[in-house]
Amino acid sequence: MSVYTPVSAAELDAFLTQYPAGTRVDFAGISAGIENSNFFVSTTGGEYVLTLFEQHSPEALGYFLALMQCWAEAGILVAAPVATHNGQLLSFLNDKPAALVTRLPGSHPDQTTVSQCAEIGAMLARMHLAGKDFPLHRPADRGHEWRMQTAEKLLPQLDTKDAQLLQAEMAFQHTIPFSKLPMGTIHADLFRDNVLFHEGHLSGILDLYFACNDNLLYDLAVVANDWCCQPDGSLDTPRLQACLQSYQAIRPWEALEQEYWPAMLRAAALRFWLSRLVIKFAPLDGELTLQKDPDEFRAKLLHRIAGSNPMEMTINARRLLCPLPVIRVQQAVEKLPAGVTITAICTDPGALHDIPAWARIHGHTVLETRTEGREYTVVLKTGQTA
Repeated sequence: MSVYTPVSAAELDAFLTQYPAGTRVDFAGISAGIENSNFFVSTTGGEYVLTLFEQHSPEALGYFLALMQCWAEAGILVAAPVATHNGQLLSFLNDKPAALVTRLPGSHPDQTTVSQCAEIGAMLARMHLAGKDFPLHRPADRGHEWRMQTAEKLLPQLDTKDAQLLQAEMAFQHTIPFSKLPMGTIHADLFRDNVLFHEGHLSGILDLYFACNDNLLYDLAVVANDWCCQPDGSLDTPRLQACLQSYQAIRPWEALEQEYWPAMLRAAALRFWLSRLVIKFAPLDGELTLQKDPDEFRAKLLHRIAGSNPMEMTINARRLLCPLPVIRVQQAVEKLPAGVTITAICTDPGALHDIPAWARIHGHTVLETRTEGREYTVVLKTGQTA
């Protein structure tokens, strides 16, 4: 991430004597990101990343390092913390808490592909399932309450147009039932610059220092807003579908998640618009810092607002047996307006009869039914409001 606290070669050499990592060969500051001071460190023992934590307390850092170990043991491709000779995962350098972690191979994807979006969707679902057994709890520090409080503080600093946009979005955000949506351990910052690909495949998940307990769907929305976008901030359908389908193949959504997916995309866009505005109006001092453009996520928020009532929806009813596919479709359709195209993908062959029968009874139009291998798809258009 950005370097706020410089480290000299002599200081690094002294720090490394605590670890079974060999002696320094080379090191350099990393200029991406905005939260901590990070350095690539090459030693006679291997390749590492050194992080000096600029905001987190030593107590809070115990959560992150324990989560790294938990996910690594579950087969998640995270950078594992290196213990000192005394078995400690956390040390101090230049009066800052510091940790040394393994450096994973690969590089950050600049322009994501459909296959990369599919891989990150599947990996995130596995992270969420593995996190169910993680015993520690950390409240979200950029959750709904933070977003609303921060928005209130920023309003006087915005021009009239942006203030009106933010006030309207705050009112909308209060309508989202965050507490009723599935919760769990999330990464919360899974941007492309926190993921590595090597030889065409995902090779590393980095920077867990926003991880917390929050809505699982929010974590996926953060990914979609970064990985699946066109240059103007609008969503790219092929990449988005690949990401969501891969995720839901491992952790299917609940009906309420299906309903509030567009709203969660807005929440995730709002979060990063706000955090970048905070840095813009009160920049942090540092030796080598990077400020990211708030307008990027302002544009994404505007696109998400415009697309909050999508006219197409895909429902994952795989691995559900009768009558659950019909129930899943019914729950998703209940609050939709007329004219929305619904594509239900099932693995129960009975759905080819049951869903069309239900649709006709309730005034919806069946557009298509098809069989592809062991999957059965029903496409319908809603014909009346709930």
